[in-house]
Formats: sequence, structure tokens, C-alpha cells
Amino acid sequence: MPNITILPQGLENESDDAPKKFRNIDNEDFICTWDNKPYIVKAGEVVTHPKYLVNYMAMHLARKIYKRKIFEGKSELEKSVGILRFVNAEEEIKLMKEMVKDNFEEKIIQTPTATITVEPTSIPTILIEEKKEEEKKPEEVSRKCENCGFVAKNKVGYLAHKRFKHKT
Repeated sequence: MPNITILPQGLENESDDAPKKFRNIDNEDFICTWDNKPYIVKAGEVVTHPKYLVNYMAMHLARKIYKRKIFEGKSELEKSVGILRFVNAEEEIKLMKEMVKDNFEEKIIQTPTATITVEPTSIPTILIEEKKEEEKKPEEVSRKCENCGFVAKNKVGYLAHKRFKHKT
């Protein structure tokens, strides 16, 4: 299963180092390492880290929580046989969204609504006539072979035909 990123990549004017919030929704502390540096997030704590690290932490904590839920109430035989599904992308994404929901809080600003009416204005016909004159096609150049009567679509085709069919 490939890595899952919950925070969108490549938003305009936002780098991967942009600070984002991560919430440990687990009931126990979460420890992960990035670049040989340990990061510890207490249960229920909200921390701020770069976006790439928040994506990494959310993915691994979601997998940890999901695996714990799968193993709850299972016998040692069921655990050892390996018939359990260890990865479920939909469940993990739901958990990850809970972990990073602090980044998506929308501030509701109440402003009075005003209606703006725009009346259509007519475009002067003089401008339309000038545009029609500008849109005239350039004169077509004859691309007919003098030797055999072949008609080419463009100059390149005419020159290629002349070079290969009528070697001189």
C-alpha cells in the first residue's frame, strides 16, 4: 500500500515546510522518528510541525490505530494465521482527517449581503466590424507540385514531397 497524504500537496504559495497542526486522537502517546530524530506527541495533544511531517505522522498513527482495532478481540490463532486485513485506506483516511481537522477550520464572518445588478451594455457595431476585417485568412500559397500535380497541406509537406519524390 503506498503512502497516503491527507494534506494537499502543491497549493499555491504554500511549501511543504508550511506549519500545520497535528492532533493525537489516540488514547496513548505516539512516537515516530524522522531523520533519526524522535517526535513524541502525548495523547490528545496538538502540535505544529511542517506539512510533510504532519502527513507522515498522520499516516503512521492511523495505521497504528487501525491495526489495534483489528487485533482487538482476536484469538492468538487468528493473529498467527494472518487472515486479518492490516490496511484499509478508507478507514485510515477517516482517522487522518480527524488528526488534521484543526488545519481546515473555517472562520465564519458574517457580512451583510448586498445585491449587485449589472445591466448588459451593447457593444458598438464598429468594433465588431473591425474584428471581422482582422480575422481574414492570409492568402493561400500554392503548394502544388509542378512535376506531378501533388497538392501538399503545408510548406513542409511540399518540400518533403519534392525532396523524396523528385530527386534532382
